[in-house]
Amino acid sequence: MVERGEDESMYHNRLRELRLEQGYTMEEVGRMIGVKKSSYASYESKYRQPPLEKLKSFSKLYGVSVDYILGLTDERNAEESMHIRLREICGKKGLHWDGMEIPGEVLSLLENVLEDAARKYTDLSYRKES
Repeated sequence: MVERGEDESMYHNRLRELRLEQGYTMEEVGRMIGVKKSSYASYESKYRQPPLEKLKSFSKLYGVSVDYILGLTDERNAEESMHIRLREICGKKGLHWDGMEIPGEVLSLLENVLEDAARKYTDLSYRKES
């Protein structure tokens, strides 16, 4: 987790980092999210903070959460992190339920059900934000 004092200015670093990872120019990103290059440059230079609608656009463009862009978390994508944790849990040998070891087939079934639930939850919470 990022310290509170850092998160206020984290977005400019994250936007630059994400843009460079994708190999985009400032002009390309600006065009994709519907702003001029100069406006986008002001976000990366910390001169202006992007409005919520633009943060959502960045989130979609890069496949990361708005919280990640703002520096509120180091997890890029909550759904992806949840899937990793589910795989770790379901991949453990010797898990027990009520004193009985859970067979591998049941763990696979549980993993599928939990992934489905996580996907539906993510879809639902995204719709609430929009």
